[in-house]
Amino acid sequence: MSVMAANDRYEVRARNNAILKAFAWLEEIAVFWLILHFSGAVLALVLTDHTNLDYENPLLRLLWYPSYLIIAALIIKNLPKFLRMVVFNPLIILCVVWCGLSFFWSISPDITMRRVVAIVMTTSFGLVLAARYSWYELIQRLAIAYAFMMIGSYVFAIALPEYGQMQFIHEGTWRGMWLEKNSFGAQMSKAVLLFMCAFAMNPKRGWIWVPMGVLAFIAILMCTSKTALLAALMMVGGMVLVRVLRANPVLRIPVMYFAIVGSVALGFGLAFMPEEMFAIIGKDPSLTGRTQIWDGLMRAIGEHPWLGYGYGTFWMDPLGPSYWVRFELDWGVPTAHNGWIETWLSVGLIGVGIFAVTYLITLILGLDRLARGGVENYWVLLSTILFGFLSMSESTILQQNHLDWVIFVATTAKMFSFAPAYWRDGRP
Repeated sequence: MSVMAANDRYEVRARNNAILKAFAWLEEIAVFWLILHFSGAVLALVLTDHTNLDYENPLLRLLWYPSYLIIAALIIKNLPKFLRMVVFNPLIILCVVWCGLSFFWSISPDITMRRVVAIVMTTSFGLVLAARYSWYELIQRLAIAYAFMMIGSYVFAIALPEYGQMQFIHEGTWRGMWLEKNSFGAQMSKAVLLFMCAFAMNPKRGWIWVPMGVLAFIAILMCTSKTALLAALMMVGGMVLVRVLRANPVLRIPVMYFAIVGSVALGFGLAFMPEEMFAIIGKDPSLTGRTQIWDGLMRAIGEHPWLGYGYGTFWMDPLGPSYWVRFELDWGVPTAHNGWIETWLSVGLIGVGIFAVTYLITLILGLDRLARGGVENYWVLLSTILFGFLSMSESTILQQNHLDWVIFVATTAKMFSFAPAYWRDGRP
């Protein structure tokens, strides 16, 4: 009888373990889908009418609701860890709360409310990633997802050029699985960093990550985005620099000194010799028309400098405040092409200030981990710098349904919650 009881208990444990493994795999598939969806790859490219980019396919909006339900399920499944992330990240929460409060002064409260729900779910996904995964697990999963998107982009660009290559403006340049070549380039610059960090964390998989990094760099060259190319080169140089600083702590002070002096010199050059400075990287001083957009937007900001127009509202109404910017430039400008200006338009200078404090503390924590952190330092510091760099030319800050914001939140949340360092030798 006792033998039969033991066999029954064994069968129950085996069945329970099988069920747990199935749920674990289901969770991994859900996370992979969410990363893909938030990246903006594939769906927008396939479901958008390329002859009328101003038309928004209703299906694109409807597809977000299943993803939000998945995020809610992940929150419930990881609720204690998720709540810990919320408690340890008051600044990120404050950023989102301020977006919600803008409902009370928004020029279009219904749009603000809908967009606030989206930014809450987007931020929650970042917090779930931070709660669910260690540094190693997080970076490996992001790297795998980006490898899939990169390989898919090669397939689109080579086998399906009508989708994977630009057709009207910049004809023939690669855009991969994204709607626009600069978005593709920005994501590939992040892929370069992820593949290098994944390799640093697990050198035994160098046979995977090194070729992936080379392919990502080639993809950047094929999309001809100079911003993405500069970002990728910065990340390669940053990996070397972080390695040197970790191995030689005595060099940290002089290197930081030269970094500050170099930043000041760069700023001086951009202010007083813009044509010469931009000529070095083959850019005109207007940054391909971006400064003209910014001039018009700064005048719009002057109308609502402190509180903004309400989260997510500035560009929605074609006859609203964005009308005069588009009228002056004579084309349908879709975004500010600058995360800081975009945030200023949405939630005012106060909102910009809250995020600026969040970003500065994140950067300081990243620098501080150089002295005591593990192999995750490469990702922690360089991804924060990359986010700040790309935000100067793309609207990434506090953007709903945007993977860049998800990743920034996940990285910041783990730092604020003092997540354990990762060491290849297994030390605690």
